[in-house]
Formats: sequence, C-alpha cells, structure tokens
Amino acid sequence: MPDARPRPSRFRLPRDVRPTEYDLHLEPDLDAGRFSGEVRITMRLDRARAAVTLHAADLKIERAAAEVGGREVPARTSLQRADETVTLRFARPLPAGEAIVRLRFAGALNQHLRGFYAAQAGGRRFAFTQCEAADARRVLPCFDEPAFKARFQVAVTIASEHAAVSNGPVEREESAGGRGGKRIVRFARTPPLSTYLLALAVGPLEASPIRQAGPTPIRIWHVPGKGQLVDFGLEAAAEALRRLEDYFGIPYPYGKLDLVAVPDFEAGAMENAGAVFFRETLLLLDPATASLSERKRAAEVIAHELAHMWYGDLVTMAWWDDLWLNEAFATWMAYRVVDDWRPEWRLWQGFEHDRGGALALDALASTHPIYATVRSVAEATENFDAITYEKGAAVVRMIEHYLGPELFRDGVRLYMRRHRDGNTVAADLWRALEEASGRQVTRVAHAWITQAGFPLVTLGPVPGKGAKMLRVRQERFFADPRVPAARRRARWPLPLVVKWGAEDGPSVERFLVDKASAEVTLPAAARLAWYFGNAEAGGFYRVLHDPADRAALLANLADTLSAVERLALAGDQWALVRAGRATIDGFLDVADALGDETDYDVLDGLGGALGVIDEQIVEPGSPLQERFRRWLAGRFGQQLERLGWHAAADEDDATRLRRAALVRLVGGIAEAPDVLSAARKRLEGYLADRSALDPNLADPVVALAARTGDEALYERYRQVVAAATTPQERRRFLLHLASFRTPATLKRTLKAIGTPEIPTQDVAFILMRLLSNPPVREEAWRFMKRRWTALRRRVPPLMISRLVEATPALYAPRYAREVRDFFRAHPVLEATRAVKQALEMFRLNAELRRRATPDLAGWLAGPGTGGARATR
Repeated sequence: MPDARPRPSRFRLPRDVRPTEYDLHLEPDLDAGRFSGEVRITMRLDRARAAVTLHAADLKIERAAAEVGGREVPARTSLQRADETVTLRFARPLPAGEAIVRLRFAGALNQHLRGFYAAQAGGRRFAFTQCEAADARRVLPCFDEPAFKARFQVAVTIASEHAAVSNGPVEREESAGGRGGKRIVRFARTPPLSTYLLALAVGPLEASPIRQAGPTPIRIWHVPGKGQLVDFGLEAAAEALRRLEDYFGIPYPYGKLDLVAVPDFEAGAMENAGAVFFRETLLLLDPATASLSERKRAAEVIAHELAHMWYGDLVTMAWWDDLWLNEAFATWMAYRVVDDWRPEWRLWQGFEHDRGGALALDALASTHPIYATVRSVAEATENFDAITYEKGAAVVRMIEHYLGPELFRDGVRLYMRRHRDGNTVAADLWRALEEASGRQVTRVAHAWITQAGFPLVTLGPVPGKGAKMLRVRQERFFADPRVPAARRRARWPLPLVVKWGAEDGPSVERFLVDKASAEVTLPAAARLAWYFGNAEAGGFYRVLHDPADRAALLANLADTLSAVERLALAGDQWALVRAGRATIDGFLDVADALGDETDYDVLDGLGGALGVIDEQIVEPGSPLQERFRRWLAGRFGQQLERLGWHAAADEDDATRLRRAALVRLVGGIAEAPDVLSAARKRLEGYLADRSALDPNLADPVVALAARTGDEALYERYRQVVAAATTPQERRRFLLHLASFRTPATLKRTLKAIGTPEIPTQDVAFILMRLLSNPPVREEAWRFMKRRWTALRRRVPPLMISRLVEATPALYAPRYAREVRDFFRAHPVLEATRAVKQALEMFRLNAELRRRATPDLAGWLAGPGTGGARATR
C-alpha cells in the first residue's frame, strides 16, 4: 500500500544567494479579504545564476524581474507548491555580486491565523501577520529561513480611518493619491531581522498613552473599547524592559516597543521585533477582576517575549533545530525577571509545575532531545513543546546554578556582544560561557541538550560506611515499566544537590556525578536524620529515596522540606508509580501526609496526580471511585470548611489561592455535593455582581456550576460571553461551555464550533475540554472524526498537535485503536510525534489501571489512614 502521507517540503534554499534588504509595500483590502503587494529584494550572489529560488506559498506572482547595474532583466516564474517555493528564471544570467529582484504579487487574507490573515472583533475587520515558524512566505516571496537576516523597509496602504503597526517606528505618512481617501504609512528601516519576525497589524486599532522606559516609548494597541485594560501590561513591560537591559548590558535595540492585543491569535504571543503580538487575555487585564494566576501568567509571557528582543531577535538561531536556544532561554529569563519584580509571587516555585510537565513528557519513549534535527516545516512546528521550552529552561537554570549567576551572566553578555545582529548555534553559547567562567561547560551542557530523557537518581546509604555516605545511581527514567534494562543504561554529568538534616538543622551539599554509580559523603557532624536528593527542585531529574529515608521525610514534612521540595517529592513519587518503580500506596501515603498542606502550589500539584487517579484508574461511576472521592473529600474538605468561601478584606494572596486549590480538589475531583451546591450558589452572586466573588475563585466556580447546569444556565453563559468586559471573563465563560454535561448543551457547543461564536484561536481548546469531560467525551470524539476535514482547515497546525495530545482522555482502550487508525487514514505531518505520544499514553494508562487498581482498593479499605478516611 503506498504511503498516504503528504510529501514534506525540501524546505532549504541554497546558501549562495542571500538577501540584504526588503523594500515591501502591502495593500490589504479588509472588506474583500484580499491583499496585494510589491517587494524589492536586494540580494548578494556568490556566483552567476540563471535562476533564483525563493519561498512563496498561497501567493499569486503577477510580475517578476531583476535589476542589475540599472538595467532590467525579465524573469519567468514557476511555483513549486509542495516545496512552497517560486523559481525565477531570468532572460540572461545574473552576475555574481549585488542584484535586485522586483516582484508584484497578491493573496487572500486567510482564516487560519497564519501568514497574513483576517480577524474580526465587535463587527470590525482587521488583518494581522503571524510568520513563525515558516509563514512569512504567505505574506511575500522571501528567503524564509532564520539565517537569511535582512533589513526591512515596510510600507502599507490603508483606509484613512485605520491604523497600522509594524516593526519599525512610523517614518512618515502620505496620501495615496486620491484613492478613496487612503493613505500610505511608511515605517523606518529595521535592523537585520529573520523573516519569521516580520510584523504588520492593520485596522481600526487604538493605542494607549505612551509609557516611557528610559528612551524607549511603549504602547499597547487594542481593538476599540478596551483602553481601560492597558495599565497592567504597560507596567509589566516597563519593569521587564528595564531589568533585561541591565542583564544583557545592551540597550533595547528596536527604538520603540509596540505591544498588540490581537483578537484572534494562535500562540500565546509572538516576539516580532519592536511589535510584539499577544492574545488579548495575556495583555489586557483589569487587576480588580483578574485572578492572581492570570496576572502572573500575563507578566511571565510579556517578560518572555521581551527577552526575545535580545535572545532570538538580536541574536538568532541559525536553524530551527536550535529553536531551544530562543525559547528555553526566554522561558528561564521570564521567570527570573518577574521573580525579581514581584518576589511575593514565588515564580520559581510555580515553575515546578512546568518542570513537572516537561518531566512527564520526557519520560515517554517517544520524546525527543532538546536539540532536535529539523528537516521540514512540519518538524519545526512539532518542536514548539514542553521539551523545547520547559525542559530547556530547566537545563539553562541548572547550568546557571553550576556556574553561579554572575559568571553565567558574564558569558551571556559576551555571547550577545559577539553575535549581535547575527545567527548562532549552541556551541557559540557554550564557548562564551566557558571563556567567561573558566569552567567546563560544553561537556555538561552537550549531554543534556543532545540526549533524550533524563536520569532517575537512586539514593541510599552505603552499607558499612555509616549514615553519612550515600550511594548515587543514575539510569534513564522511562514511564513505561516494560522498557528493557539495556535502554536505561544512560548517564549524564549530573549536578546533584542534596539537602540533609542533622541535629543542628538542614544543610545543602553539591556534587557533580558523572558515573552510573558513585559514592558521595555528606559532611554531617552527627547522624543524618533525613536527606532529600534535589534541593529546591533545581535539577531536571527524578529521585528514588530508600524506604527509611522516605518515611523520615514524611514524618515531618513541614519542617524538613520547603514547599517546592514537597511538591517535587509528591511529583517524584507519582512518577515512580506510573513507571512501576513504586506502588500507588506510597504516593497515597504522601498525599495523605499532605492533607493539612497550606501551600497552594503543593495542593495544585497533588491535584494533578489525584485527578489522573480519578480519571484514568478508577472506573467512572464505580464503588471504587466513590470510595476514592470520599477519602479525598474527607482529607482535604476539612481545611476548606475552616477557610470558608469568603475572603477577608485583609486576606493575603496565598490564602486566597489555597482556597481555590482546595475547591478544585474537593469540588473538581471529588465532586463533593456540598461544594458543587455552594459553587452554584456563589455563581448566582457572581453573575449579578462581579465583585461578589474573589477573582481567584471565579474559574473553579464557573467550571463547577456548569457540571450540574441545564440549558438555561448554558444560555446565560453565552450571554456573558457576548457582553464580557474583559478578555479573561470572556474566555472563562466561553471555555466552560465545554464543562456542561447534558446532551442538549453538548449539541449546542458542537454546533457553535463551526461558527464565529467560537473564535478560531479557541476551537482546539473547546474540543480538548470536551474530550476531558467524561459524560460527553465519546460524542466529542465522534464529532471530531465526522468534521475532521473542516476542523483541519480551521485549526492552525500548532493547535492540531495539542488536540491530538488530548485524545488519551477518552479512557477506554478501544479508543486507542480508533485514534491510531484515524490518523493513519488522516495523517497530520505537524502532529506526527503527537500521535505517537498519544498512543503511548493510551497504553501506559491502561497498564497503570491494571496494575494500580487492586493496590488502590486495598489502601482505601485497609486498617490504616486511607481506609479510615475512605469509610467516613
């Protein structure tokens, strides 16, 4: 049977033709949904060429010619649609040296949130660009690869009442010559940029007042009527910019900084140089109604994108296999910047959730190294995942800890100065760090970047050597218990940081362990009371403690481990259960020991694993699920009862977030009837008056009320969506349309997916939530299969992968076969790895269910703590 998959593009262009400047003029017609353009590309040829190939996709090339020495050379064009290229064949060869190519072209403002696309808000039309990873070719014919950096001189013809934003400041405006009152906006020439950083926004946009950050003017652009929501974003951007300039030792390089709130946008945000685009939810906030989590996330994303102005835009990866150079560093830097600005938010503690997600993904056999070879557009898109971002950030953090913050910063500054306006590979960074620190970096970093997976570190006392000497073993950790021992034989240069306790209090000791097995000695003055193998959860590895030490840790968790360490301990224990290296009893003992936990991050971390037990191990509606939920509600419900639902006026954020975490545990997982009832009651007050509910409770209350809601409540949610005054409120009620559980409400949600009621950016999120909603998930999957052709056209590539990743929520093993067969028949190149990972998760969940169910039942029924609480 022939391979039904589309052939991947050959993708790469020859290196002997390089652009140096683009002079681009675009004219979008927002009403007709089309655009036309002209571009003048100045190029340098290393040798004479009779033909030149550029990238172009979904464009009609209307005219092409070259100019050499002031003389025009006509050209014929031929499109290679599969390769997304256009070849220009000249009437006579172009000599080596400088040449200019002129092209006139046209295209459609598409509906797919990529290239140059159309968007609507409030009955008004807009057009925006999104060029990463390889969609600048849908805006203009160009050399659409990161290494082909060139300067851009952009102009756009727009309606007189519209605004335009691009990478450079507005240089001048002029009449378009009486063409219906149109005008031409010309932007200043940019520094050298990769094509994926090109930006243009057009439409009836409004700008905030300027916030000055040193010499840099910052504005937020938004659709009309949202000017009251800009203050937080302006403050976060100014605070981040000041800290980034100080860290890099280089002034902000792009003159002005425009932040654009886009009403329909695939990614969270995009680091276009000088004109950063965001989803509205991540830029426009009302601090009085936004939850602390929403404010933290917005600040972190703003800092992430501004870090890219240096790390990614000013110095750019040479090719997409070093994507992690951009994203891992920006992720790490964002946490560093926001933590410095708002230390009370405890950003690095929150990073443990991201680290845990990356560890879970990297434990799969179908993972990939941080550095991953990219051979096609689809493979570039696939790499925008937790390995590239969060694992990469964790490794950057480990290296910073290894060198120390000052030496690490010195190396980064050297790297930035040396490669400004250029392209780099990872070796350039390691070289700069080694020069600045005088320490070996390449060997340590290379192992973590090029090797898939991470270590399981086993710690235990060395027999006969006293309690102060520990044996350290490392092997590759797999979530699959069936992986043979031979595949686990891997090792890393492991920066091991051990925290330990003696009579005089806790201490920390650092080691670099290179071998599969080694012995380390702790400088304890007396017998060790306990030890913990990943102090402050700073290392990207899992730890297996010996039983006696784990018991010692659990005996007094609050006094031995910090909150982030307690979170890591629970995460490690759950991962060991999944991998068949521990029984579920051990994890439940940890969870039970944390029943009085007061830290919201630890409670939310527990909720992730406890939710998997409820969704994937116990059979829905079974007596075992009832007993498990009863134990869960009993163990954590008392704390919620003591806190109550009402926040005192002087209550701190930590307490407010703890209450929300407990509502998610007791109401969201255990579905305790009293909590569901209380949530519905508080929803009524919230609908009548948004100030009647602590903003941190808004999302769990809206979610829980929907679970028991009828069509009348569903209609009220739709009305809130239509009239919402903030992007967060609109998103909250829109996405929780997928939390309703009646056949009638499901039918309405599925029907809305094909209409403008659900924006393109949210289609995948709605379907993902439906797949995780037990009473409706099977019908949601059937709908996806029936409407796949239409969904594939509407949902952008990055979100298609996320949708595929959500399919293991279907629970039943028969759906694994359906998912496999469906994506064999309907291949999605951008989701090739996502399909493999989904099928692996289906199998691992089924294996975990078979193995863990008897132990779970025994723990809940036993005479100990679990049994006592399960029978309340």
